[in-house]
Amino acid sequence: MKEGNKNQERMKMITAIPIKAALLALLSTQSHGLHNQAATTLRGYHCKDDTQSDAHQPCVLCPEGFYCPDKKTMIECGSVDVYCPLGSVLPTKVSKGYFTIDEAGPEDKRIAQKICEIGYFCAGGGVKKLCPKGHYCNNIGMTEPLVCGDSSVFCRKGSVEPTAVTKGFYSIGGSSNATREEQKIAPRGYFSKEGIVFACPAGHYGNTSGLFTDECSGICEAGWFCPPASTSPRQIACGRESHICPKGSSGPQQVQDGYYTTVFNEEPCRPGKFRAPLPGEEVGVSPVTEKLSKDSCVPCPTGTHKPISGNSIFLCLDCGSRAFTTDGINCECYQSATDKMKSTKSFYDWTSGTCVDITNEDMLKDFPDDFHEPGDQFSKFFEHPCELGHYCKEGIRYKCAAGTFGNKEMEVNSACAGSCKEGYFCPEASTSPTEKNCGSVGVFCPPKSSSPTYVSPGYYSNEDDPIEKKTSQHLCPPGYFCPGDGLKYQCPPGRYGASSGLVESDCDGECSSGYFCKPGSTSPRQSPCGNATVYCPKASKLPLLVDQGYYSASEIYTITANYAGPNATHDIQRECEVGYWCQDGVKYYCPQGTYGAMTQSRNVDQCEPCKEGFYCKSQPAPPTTKETQVECGDAAKYCPQGSAEPRDVDLGYYTLNRFGKEEGLETQRTSQVICP
Repeated sequence: MKEGNKNQERMKMITAIPIKAALLALLSTQSHGLHNQAATTLRGYHCKDDTQSDAHQPCVLCPEGFYCPDKKTMIECGSVDVYCPLGSVLPTKVSKGYFTIDEAGPEDKRIAQKICEIGYFCAGGGVKKLCPKGHYCNNIGMTEPLVCGDSSVFCRKGSVEPTAVTKGFYSIGGSSNATREEQKIAPRGYFSKEGIVFACPAGHYGNTSGLFTDECSGICEAGWFCPPASTSPRQIACGRESHICPKGSSGPQQVQDGYYTTVFNEEPCRPGKFRAPLPGEEVGVSPVTEKLSKDSCVPCPTGTHKPISGNSIFLCLDCGSRAFTTDGINCECYQSATDKMKSTKSFYDWTSGTCVDITNEDMLKDFPDDFHEPGDQFSKFFEHPCELGHYCKEGIRYKCAAGTFGNKEMEVNSACAGSCKEGYFCPEASTSPTEKNCGSVGVFCPPKSSSPTYVSPGYYSNEDDPIEKKTSQHLCPPGYFCPGDGLKYQCPPGRYGASSGLVESDCDGECSSGYFCKPGSTSPRQSPCGNATVYCPKASKLPLLVDQGYYSASEIYTITANYAGPNATHDIQRECEVGYWCQDGVKYYCPQGTYGAMTQSRNVDQCEPCKEGFYCKSQPAPPTTKETQVECGDAAKYCPQGSAEPRDVDLGYYTLNRFGKEEGLETQRTSQVICP
């Protein structure tokens, strides 16, 4: 081996040795061939001039940080990828896994190399580099760093070993899972596992940071649902009555057909509405603000909002100066031009009544729907099968309408099973077509009756139906009146009903004079009175028998004596006048030769004989009313007692007066006697 090569190998071996030791070794080596070097060009030495080139005056070794290719030339070592120890002829290239050093010198005057320490790597070029983020350097002399590993570890800058990710933290940074450079605590709504962060699964929530299992903080509360990364057990209210959210729901479930969550009109008013006061009811502050009335829910006053269920108008609140409402339920914040330029959005926090600036969507998780009451219209968690007498639609239970019935469970048809049967009525929520008997004769129930219908005045209920199951009403016929109690009554005797639909017992009026009207008569002249023995005044129920000593007659026309018919419509009776006698309703003249001196004579025997000296004519003459009705005449006539006409004196006779005298009272002769 040439001497020069031996010296270079020697220098490599002592590079990292202290300078004094290196110098002694070099001198020992160099002295071996000093004579030969003197004879030739000196290398690794530096001489000031030619006089120092003899053996007695040796040149100095080339100083550290320089190399001397001949005795006259001394050159700076160069870049950091080479070094020049004492006596260097040429720069020495740094070894792999080493870096050049000169703690105080410039980069172009490196004097030695040093092996790369732990936590560093030396890839060549003479420079020691701190192990970068996402890598580690766990040995000396490393030429390149090792990748950190996987997501379960991370490596900060200068790491000598990967650091295990702390429980509840996840690794971050780097270009891949293998080069993570830091750890960060899992935020609310998330959990970490083996250095990876995951959103809390749907149906769960995480309300603290640093969670490390997929159970997170627990499962979502019944009535609410929790999408991934939820931070509250009441993250989002379930929604409408048509949805339910059992415990641990990841989203709302549609209520099954025939099931319900809400009873119509029996729960507080939905958000955006309050229960209107009943007519005449004053709206005031009441300690019982949730008391239900049966009136309707109406929208909150314009400009106010109500995000929760309840009946009181005092739950309808103003949105404030920065917000407005369009649906009466939620408030929206006004967005300013500045906000828009900053890409921020204002969110209305109902609990504080203020607008909050939102810079990222995750901030919305800080405002869960936890202001609803469990089980209200927005937080339903259980569905019930629809009971008999009801139908269920979109989660709401409705009573079968009055007049219909529902005889099966889980009904979805709003018409339920059908209409109520005639003769019966079906109130709301009926379960049978014959739910309730109609009631009494005064009401009737046609098909689909919601309640009994009172029989109208002028009508009566169907007589063919049972009393408690009347199906219809009918117009009251002539001869009857119907006051509205469901029955028809005959017009009373003495009255008549010619019209249909009569209501009052007076019917159409009284029976006409000369006629009588039995119950149920339809004409004012229903029945002629009869004959002379009876008479019928107005409104007669039956003919009246003429009293003895009276005779039947009419107000309209005059009845002559001895008339017994055929007129059968007499309407009055009259007292038998003087000169007559009356029997069986007929008036008779007193017979010839008699007179009637009294009224109400009942028979002919009550007519007295005419007085002697007078005569009493009869029909057609005026009635004889006194015993001296007509004087007999002159002396040629005589009238014994009871004379109807004067009698002529027979030949050979002469007349006498009532005193038996011939003289005097010539006009009142009572008898004749034979001439002597």
